[in-house]
Amino acid sequence: MKLSKLISSVFLAFFCAALSSPALAQKLNPKYRAFPNIGVEYKTLKEFSDVPINNDRVGLVGKFKVEQSVFVKTNEGKRIPMKDIGCDIIYVENTGPTTGGKKGVTVEKDKRNSAQDFLESVSGSPWGARELVPEDSTVKLSKEFEAHRTVFATALDVTYDSMDAYIVEYIYEIYTISIASGKLVFIWEYPGDTKLRKKWESAVKKSMRTFRYSKGGAVTTDIDDVNSESSYEDLLEFHQNEVAQTPGWRLIETPKKQYLIKTNSDDDKDIKEVIQRLEASRELYEKDFPPPQPITSISVVRVCGSEEVFHTYGDTGRGVGGWFNPGSEELVLYFGEDGKSSTLSVMAHEGFHQYCHFLFDRAAAHRWFDEGHGDYYGAWSMKGKKLIQEEDMKGGFARLPELKRMIRDAQIAPLSDHIRFNHPEWQGQGPSNVSCYAQSFGLISYLRMGARGKVKSKYWDKQYNNILPDYMAALHKGFQDTYAEIRAEAQKQLDSQLSLPIDDQDPDTIDRAEKQLESPWDYARSKAPDIREAAMDASWGKIDEKEFEAKWLAWIDVQF
Repeated sequence: MKLSKLISSVFLAFFCAALSSPALAQKLNPKYRAFPNIGVEYKTLKEFSDVPINNDRVGLVGKFKVEQSVFVKTNEGKRIPMKDIGCDIIYVENTGPTTGGKKGVTVEKDKRNSAQDFLESVSGSPWGARELVPEDSTVKLSKEFEAHRTVFATALDVTYDSMDAYIVEYIYEIYTISIASGKLVFIWEYPGDTKLRKKWESAVKKSMRTFRYSKGGAVTTDIDDVNSESSYEDLLEFHQNEVAQTPGWRLIETPKKQYLIKTNSDDDKDIKEVIQRLEASRELYEKDFPPPQPITSISVVRVCGSEEVFHTYGDTGRGVGGWFNPGSEELVLYFGEDGKSSTLSVMAHEGFHQYCHFLFDRAAAHRWFDEGHGDYYGAWSMKGKKLIQEEDMKGGFARLPELKRMIRDAQIAPLSDHIRFNHPEWQGQGPSNVSCYAQSFGLISYLRMGARGKVKSKYWDKQYNNILPDYMAALHKGFQDTYAEIRAEAQKQLDSQLSLPIDDQDPDTIDRAEKQLESPWDYARSKAPDIREAAMDASWGKIDEKEFEAKWLAWIDVQF
């Protein structure tokens, strides 16, 4: 848990329309919330919503947030609406010896998930957290369970743009409960001002006293870990089990079995349109980027039923419409108030990133290529059962107005700079925060339409047909060669270690070598700039860039 993320969520509260009274958190949910994989359950608070687990958080098995804002007292005595109130639950599986029975389990410390490490990070923060209850205090929950309880208080500086700054006190109440298979750490967050704290503290205590083992124990599965390369059957079982951990979510298969949809939306019509657009977009990607061999990787798409669930799941702020996470290989979207058209455009954009992730074996391209293509595919729309290219994306994602303004005001970035910018340079090219997207969209539209014979010869040269294919080929080969080098060196290190007596082997070296063999792309980042530069030489280096720029801008002027 990171306070920076907590604070970013706090900022959003100023815009929440639904506000609640300070009397929140007085009642327990009448139903037990089960954790099937662990075999335990408890009654959370009635006012909490159940958020699906983001795999970026190691060990996180439960996440809850208040459904409505709570008025919280500031240092100036004002009460402002806040939504950064809830509970995270972390599970640390037992990796050490047990001392028998359901009690007295000895669990080796796991620094990634330790509640104490979290507390230390809070106490070392500039907000000056202070310990209120000694960490070794013990609370009796029931005849069967007891918990170590630690309470910290910290003051958070809450600001948003030009609004006044406020100081709000928060309480972090941590319960650590040992079970037969490990331990569960409940990290509660709630207001620290006197009027609310006692009520929340009482409600938390009531909730924790309902903790118990589930009848029938844990639901076991033979599928412990998968990735996109696993068999379809294993992936299906794994993700069905995963969605079963969060009430209200379900898993949907698609006709062509290229995608698995996770959603908490109950609108089957909307989901049907999502699937139709996904599969049609996939055909378009494959037409423009033919895979050298069939892609067997299955793409996971999470469709949140509301914008609020979407932002809570990803810890994102307003303005984010969707994302593809290369780490989890999951594409995340939501159905917004402005209708499905925006959702489908974002899906097509992010779906391209997901497709390229598998097509190019995690090769990292320049932003003009990635984001330009994403917006290009986002501008297509379904007409019946076919995809039709539109001039631009709809609503707030339209790029042409900004591109035209940039050209009119002579604020377009020089082509030679734009296509060679690294990620931060591209993002910050200006003059606005969408200028980089607009220019890349115009560039890819030109290259794609020209390759399809849709650009008149006076604005096109046939050698431009080779820019994208040559760039992609060189980029892919560069990363493949780098992966091979990393794997070769890792195998050498591993063989050297394993040839030594066990007592002389270095576990850290062995662990690193095994990870490099399994995921060499995680260790190729330092080589990426050189690989991308070589790809530019192999493609753009073959043409007159000044002449290209003049033809491209002239085409933009007459085309749009």
